[in-house]
Amino acid sequence: MFRPLVLTLATATTCSGLYASAVAPRHRAFHAVLPSDGRVLPVHMMGRKFENNKLKMAKTALAYAKKASYIGKKVVIAVKAGGDDPGINRQLAAVMAEANALNVPKDVVNKNIKRAMDTDTANYDELTYEGYGHGGVGLIVNVLSDNKNRAVEMVNTALKKEGCKVAASGSVAFNFARKGRIAINDLLDEEGLLELAIDAGCEGDVELQEADVEGRGDSEDVKCVALTEVAELGLLQGALQDAGHSCSSQLVNVPMTYVDCSPDDEEANYKVIDRLEEIDDVSAVEHNMVVAA
Repeated sequence: MFRPLVLTLATATTCSGLYASAVAPRHRAFHAVLPSDGRVLPVHMMGRKFENNKLKMAKTALAYAKKASYIGKKVVIAVKAGGDDPGINRQLAAVMAEANALNVPKDVVNKNIKRAMDTDTANYDELTYEGYGHGGVGLIVNVLSDNKNRAVEMVNTALKKEGCKVAASGSVAFNFARKGRIAINDLLDEEGLLELAIDAGCEGDVELQEADVEGRGDSEDVKCVALTEVAELGLLQGALQDAGHSCSSQLVNVPMTYVDCSPDDEEANYKVIDRLEEIDDVSAVEHNMVVAA
């Protein structure tokens, strides 16, 4: 990726023919050579710009690792429930289609199919934990783990170390509505989505939304999102795939009420969310904090 350079030339006002040559990557610096006298002057990356790029790259890498880990676990669950043949096991076939939509390599799927067939490989459980963030914000932590005790300990520790409170089951979730969410890699309009939903036999509400890169971690491939009733998620996703639309789905918690908090509380909440998402067992963290546009 190209990054702008700041040329700090103390004595030169014009630099016709100036060029830069990279030094060792870990130093993140460049040398500018003046052809007139051969002097080499340092050229440094913009500090804040470089740090922001580093942070963005780290988050992108974490997001990919999360997707690959999530798909791997879903493969294990599907295989242990119905075998390793996607032609027979519809759950596995659905996970493989989802992996394709998320650009997760086939090697990840195949490796976890083999793992799942090993009787020593533990199965995964879907778990949900709740907490209160800063400024009264509600947090729902979604977990996919093969060790419940480890998962609850790590989630509780992360919450407490960031000054948040562990909440009783249901005390936060009642502020959220459970929905099916389908991330679609093609751009659809409301009329086209509604037509697909009706043909699929959906009777509940279907809502078309924009992709949410920051909040839900949608990739750049996602062009739009459909929200549907939980019971009709499979129907609508199947109809979309039959129509040739690559998509992935998950159950999500959509806030019914939002909490407006101070900038300091907002920053502190994002810090705890980042800490929770670094836990391998955690698949997603949802909140009802108002997000500044």
